Order: sequence, then C-alpha cells, then structure tokens
Amino acid sequence: MAVPGAVSGGELGRGWPGSSAARIDAEAKARGEHRYPSDYRPDGALWVRPVRAPLVHAEIAEVDVAAARAVPGVVGVFTAADVPGRNGFGLITPDQPVLCDRVVRCAGDMIAVVAAESLRAAQLASRLVSVSARALPLVTDPRLALLPDAPRLHPSGNLCAELLLGHGDVAVGFAEADVVVEYTYRTGHQEHAFLETEAGVAYLAEDGRLTVCAGGQNPFSDREQICAALDLPESAVRVLNPMMGGAFGGKEDISVQIVLALVTHLTGRPARLTLERAESLAFGVKRHPFQVRYRVGATGDGEFTALDAELIADTGAYLTLGPGVLGLAAEHTGGPYAYRHARITGQAVYTNNGNSSAFRGFGNPQVTTGIEQVIEMLADRLGMDPLKLRGRNALRPGQRAAAGFPVRYGVELPGVLDSAGAGGLLAEGAAWKAAAAPWKRRGIGVACAWQGFGLGAGVESGAEVWAQRSAEGGWRITVSCPDLGEGNLTAFAQIAAGALGCEVDRVEVVAGDTDGPDSDASNASRTVFVVGNAVAQACALLRERADHGSATVVHHYRPELPDPHQVGMPHVSYTPSAMVVGVEVDVLTGEVDVPRLEHHLDAGQVINPAGVRGQSEGAIAQGLGFALLEHVEMVDGRVRNDRFASYLIPGVADLPADLRTVLVCTPDRSNPLGVRGVGEIGITPVAAAVGNAIHDAIGRRFDRFPITADAVLAALEAGADG
Repeated sequence: MAVPGAVSGGELGRGWPGSSAARIDAEAKARGEHRYPSDYRPDGALWVRPVRAPLVHAEIAEVDVAAARAVPGVVGVFTAADVPGRNGFGLITPDQPVLCDRVVRCAGDMIAVVAAESLRAAQLASRLVSVSARALPLVTDPRLALLPDAPRLHPSGNLCAELLLGHGDVAVGFAEADVVVEYTYRTGHQEHAFLETEAGVAYLAEDGRLTVCAGGQNPFSDREQICAALDLPESAVRVLNPMMGGAFGGKEDISVQIVLALVTHLTGRPARLTLERAESLAFGVKRHPFQVRYRVGATGDGEFTALDAELIADTGAYLTLGPGVLGLAAEHTGGPYAYRHARITGQAVYTNNGNSSAFRGFGNPQVTTGIEQVIEMLADRLGMDPLKLRGRNALRPGQRAAAGFPVRYGVELPGVLDSAGAGGLLAEGAAWKAAAAPWKRRGIGVACAWQGFGLGAGVESGAEVWAQRSAEGGWRITVSCPDLGEGNLTAFAQIAAGALGCEVDRVEVVAGDTDGPDSDASNASRTVFVVGNAVAQACALLRERADHGSATVVHHYRPELPDPHQVGMPHVSYTPSAMVVGVEVDVLTGEVDVPRLEHHLDAGQVINPAGVRGQSEGAIAQGLGFALLEHVEMVDGRVRNDRFASYLIPGVADLPADLRTVLVCTPDRSNPLGVRGVGEIGITPVAAAVGNAIHDAIGRRFDRFPITADAVLAALEAGADG
C-alpha cells in the first residue's frame, strides 16, 4: 500500500514568500487523483461498524454479542473486555471509554465494534448486539448540572474546569463609570461540516507494524492514545495523517483511529471505517455552547473603567479540550482593549449533550460575539464613533489585558481600524442603506477581534523539521503536522524555496507521519508561525551546509513565549482584524442576507496572499453559519437534525456578493518570519458584526445565536427595543 504524505510543487513558478503561489495539491485534487483518508482501500479490508449506546445516560448491566457473532461474514464483535490496554482516551485526560463497559454518558458512546467481510454483514450484526442497561437521569443544562442535587456524570462531579481572572477592583471601576452596559446571551453547538467525514484504515505493514492512516490533526497524539489502548510500544505503531477533506479542529480528538487499530490488532486483517454523514452530525464533536454575561463601564469621554464577565461552557460528556477552550475564551473575553479594572469568571460543565471540543476560533467567537456588541452599545450611549471608541481603548505594549496579563507586543489594532474607516462600506453607508427595497431594511455593523496564534505559554513546545537534498537533486522538507486543506504545505514549500534560493517546484514536502519529526499539531493557527519558522531556519542551515557536502539538517524551533499567566495563557502575540458587514433584513419573512462584507486583517508578513484570503473567506462562511443559520437541535442529549436538509450551513448563495479581505501587513515582531496565524481570526468577529448590523437595520438585539429568521420576525412584530 502506497504511503501518503509527499507532495511536490508542480508547475508553480518561483512563488517565493510574499507572492501568491498555486496550491501544491491543486492539480491532483482538480483531476480527482488526490487520495483522501476515505479513499484508501487495503486489499481484504474488513468493514468496521461501531455499535452506539441505545441510551444517552445509562448503567450497563450486560452486552450480549452472540447473535451478532453468528451473522455469516462476521469476523469479530469486540467489547470493552477485548481492549488489551487502557480503556480510555482523551487529549488531556483519558476519560472517554474506547468501548463502554459500565456507564454510558452520551449518545455517541460506543459499546462494541463489529468487523465483517461485507458492509451488509457488519450493519446487520451491529443491529443484533443486545445491551441491557438501566437508564440514568439526564443532565442537559450546564447551570442545573452545577446544583448540589444534580446527577453526577463523573466521580468528581459535573464541574470540568473553572477560572477566575482579572486585575484591579471592578467595584471601583463601576463606581468610576459614567455609563454601564449589560448584555446576556447564549451561543449554540456548531457542527464542523467538513467535506470528508471522520475516516481511516488500519493494516499491518510489510515491516509488521500496525499502521493507521486516518484523518487527524496530530499523528503523534493519535499514536500515543492508540498505543495506550492496545498496550503496545510506540515502535510497534505508525500513524499517517494524509491531506484530508477538512477538519477545523474537529479531527483533533480520536474518532475512528483506536477502533480501527483494535480490529487489525485482534484479527491481523486490514480494517476500514468511514462515518456516514448522519453519524458524523449526530456523534461528532461540536463547538462549545456558551452562556455569557457582560457588564462594562466607561467614562463620559470613552475610557473603559470596568469589565465583569461570566462564562459558562457546556463541554458535554467528557473533558476533551474543555479547559483549553474555556481558558482561551477567557483570555480574549475583554477583546483587544484595556480596562482600568476587570474580572472574568468561567466554568466548563459536564452534561449529557454529546462532546464539545476544538472548533476554529476555540472559544473566541463565543465571547467576541458579546464584547463587540457591548462596545457598540457604549458608543451609542456615549454618542461616540464606534471606531474611535475602540481606538481610544486599544491595547498597547505593556498594558494589561482584561484577563490580567501584560501584552508583550500590543495588538496592532489601530492599523485595521484605520483600514476599516477608509473602506468603501462605511464611506458609502448612508447611501447604500437608503437604497434598500421597500420591504427590506439595511444596516451596517462593525466588530473587531484579536486571536492568539500558537498554543500559548506553557503549552507550545515548538516544532522539529527535517530538510535535505532529495535523490533527484531537489529539496525535501519533512514535517509531521498534516495539511487539513488549509494550504500550510504550500506555505512551507514557499518558505523553503525562499531560503534555498530555488523555485517552489524544486521543493517536495512530506507531512503527517510518525516516522518523521515531531512538529506537533495542525491547530491553533500555529503551523506557519511555528513550523514555518522552523522550515526557514532549517533550509538556511541546509543551504550553508550543502556547499560543504552535508545533505540533511534536523532543526527544532521554539518560539519566544511569555511567562505563563496560567497554562496556555497568554500568547506571545495576536492577529487583529476589523470587520464591516452590510445586512439586508426582509421585514416580511425575517430572513437576513449579507450582501457586503469587508475583512480588514493584519496578517503580518504574508507568505501567500491568495492563501490568506482563502482562509479569511472560508472562516467568514463558517462565521455566517454561526451567526445566522447553524442550529443544532439537541433534545435530551440527542441531535435531532442530523441531515444537511435540516442542519443548514451557508452555501455559495449565502455568501456576500461583495466580499473583500483587505490585508494590512505589519510584520510581527515575535518571530523571525514576522508572520501571524490567520486560520481562525476570520470567523471570530462575524457574529458580532452581523448582530450590530441587524441592530442598525431594525433596532433590535438578540440573546441567542444563531439569529434565526423566526427570531427576527418575532422581534419585528414585537417592535424595536432601541
């Protein structure tokens, strides 16, 4: 079986950093030749089907697999008793069972796995697994889950994580304020909706090693969890993460990897599993729903005196990345602004509502949705220009963020504010709004955002890369962080070409393999920032040594990091943006369209402008879904709308006809390349900007996101709230 991972530049031209280069995977994908994890078909592979728990929360008495094993073509039906090692996995704590043996905590929990010669046999057998279980009370509201008499989902209780951050005395800050604004709201689950669902294969390679090829974001993390579950040394397992059909954080957690490895380990046969779309929608991890309360005060001339915020996040049944999401949300709760005094409290809570985990933005969209609307409310109360109010309070180097840590490099917010102020939408705003059809009302909204890139203090360990001469006389770069579809491998090839003084088509990039160096995960807007700098330095060393005969460089780069305020906080630097949105509200139907949007983004030193704009536009599309469309109907712990017919995501027609990303390129001083991470920032301000624009159009704010057409229509019928 061919090993995935190596991609060469093709006919790209020079494409050095700073100029747009074609994606190195573009031709293969356009021709249908690229092989995604779901495309791999090892000869003789068994069909694998998971058996999910029949109840959302239950105590298991017995699992009877006799009838399932009797189905012709079934090779094995495996339960928790067949897991040879640790029956648990998780990115922080291994608290989620591979196969449940005692307690079921969510609808997606697996209690058995079937392996058969045909899909039909596997499906039939999976329906014949009998489970005797006693239903336990459901816990689906995170606030109720914290009550003393709430059913306990874990021995330690229902509190997953909590924090208290800030500085100064907020009581003093509110006493100093001339204006105080409060805002309470909720955000919901959001589905990743990647083009390729969770998928992979497992097989025994020619060297005897158990090999898992799957859609994942960190092959080394996958391997560690697989080896723990199977009680195998890491030398016995190889993990491959080929370029997949999207992830957005949703493939950081284990999905199919361990059960595939288990089947191959126990049977000696290759195994394959691709989740059906309904399975992915029903059981895949989601964005954390948040309940947020803000209270912010300001002086009459616009200085922010106090911020008091409360965050409650529904992390679902298991820990996953709940503490990290809560921490990053808290870090960004105050926005890129300074306050005289601040207090931020946060709790992540266990419920039976599936699993919440990483999703593009990682908690920041949930809080930015609120703070950027609060700032618009303050500007209205103070009679100030909203951009000037933001600029008045923009964080500068050495000032404390609301969470209490000093900002090392500032946030470069003034540059994107100036760009937004000079943009066409604000300049043309009055005329554009006046031109609305009689049954529509137009509004313009602004929101700013900052997004820490990299894994943050105490977490970011850096990246190792290999650079070497290839056998064909070109150059080879080897990293472990896979390409999720975002184009990081193209950026690496451009960076390498610039350092080596060659054209991009002379560079081959190998990625996503535990047989390579450990570059850590593709997440947290980190790959160009961390791995890109490692590539640049390794290639510079290789160019020097190549003149003296050396053919390989092994290099590790660890970025500058501030002292930890707490684990994962703060980040050394931040990507700033300002978004201006124009909406049209149909007063007859409540539907909201977004015909115009400008994203003013300071990406630092840009490696590939077309790639940056692509990341911006894709993130904006997801942000519009978060703001207006994507509502997971979670009822008693089960997703009811597990089809794209009922779970609506933005299509081409939902995107702004006039969509612009304006690049403001101020090299970042925290790293040698001067780059900033751009994978997440585009999603973060969208919902706030849309909320501000709808308020501008109809004079109404909303306390639930997404803002559905039904909610808008109800608000119109109730009258504006001013």
